Amino acid sequence: MIEISNLRRYATGGGVVRLEATVKFTDMTAQAPADKLWFDLDARVGGMFVDDTYDPFMLIGLYLAMYNHTDLTIRGNVSKKLYKNLSWYVPKILCDFSDKLSPAKISVEGFAPTAAHGRLIGTGISCGVDSLSTLYDRFVKEDDPDYKVNALFLFNCGSHGDFGASHTQKVFRSRAERARAVADELNLPLIVMDSNIHLFRHEDDKATLLYLAFYSCLLSLQNAIRRYYVPSSREYSEIKGPWHYDLAGFADSYLVPLMQTERTELIIDGCQHRRVDKTKNIADWNIAQKYLNVCLLQKETDSTNCGKCSKCLRTLLALEILGKLDDFANVFDIEAYKKASLNYKVQTLANVDSEVFFRENVDLATEFNFPMPTRKDCYVLGSNVVVVNDK
Repeated sequence: MIEISNLRRYATGGGVVRLEATVKFTDMTAQAPADKLWFDLDARVGGMFVDDTYDPFMLIGLYLAMYNHTDLTIRGNVSKKLYKNLSWYVPKILCDFSDKLSPAKISVEGFAPTAAHGRLIGTGISCGVDSLSTLYDRFVKEDDPDYKVNALFLFNCGSHGDFGASHTQKVFRSRAERARAVADELNLPLIVMDSNIHLFRHEDDKATLLYLAFYSCLLSLQNAIRRYYVPSSREYSEIKGPWHYDLAGFADSYLVPLMQTERTELIIDGCQHRRVDKTKNIADWNIAQKYLNVCLLQKETDSTNCGKCSKCLRTLLALEILGKLDDFANVFDIEAYKKASLNYKVQTLANVDSEVFFRENVDLATEFNFPMPTRKDCYVLGSNVVVVNDK
């Protein structure tokens, strides 16, 4: 059995407030990687933490119980809405996604108050295309104060690199500095959170836990967040397709609504746009031109996109088609892109029927009458292998 108890919120010193609970593994062979699960905030915003419900710990506890084929006991109160959803629906979704998981029973002592006190309308700020497009739609273009973003969030809970690597914290600090610059320019508060959730991951299924870690961070802030936009990387038509590389693609549209509570509403935003339309949406925005970051190659400074990894290439091809390449020269290595662009365009054409991102760029090129390579530009060997004729 996995037991979570002793919920508390306290000052750790150094201007930090911590929300913490004790985690015990009992009557089972698995060893607990840590005996405490915690979230940290700057003390000036520590009141955002909710300390009358175990909601932020229940998601991770359920995952651990399902992974270790045992049950979960919580010695305290939780959101009734979240409890019912995690008991009735979520285990089926997670088991369908991963054969490493099995259903688990959740026992709780009672249910937390449902009154909502939060006034923040939030979204994350990774500075990727999805993130910036949501921010542009829900802050720049939105006039209704009930739906207009008024706060930005950045969570350090395992998604910024391998915690065993020395450069991971440097990468996070670099990303936090970029997020802070965006927040300052838009005159929005930025709330940065640390957590030790990463300690509970298993190497053979760590992506599932890290996905749930993000929502655990959100649920810890129910005193403050009324509504939160979760940027999606997939358009509605893709949800029906076969492109499910991760849990987000597999279940975002119906899993995320099951992880909200009576106090905090979670909205999947961005499914109404194709990826290329999000790029088009932000192409003229000065914030995007100064801070867009999509690169897969992590660097300690993490300041300039490499221009040649797969995410840089597909983003830059869309920007080239839109005639906006030079507008993003300060955040991309444009020369590296130009050297690789012909090969990438050929690759895009060769894989147009097998990958949605390739197809969208080809459709965008057709829409803007943008010249793509023809057979005279390359030799095609077989169905997918391409050799560019650079003579």
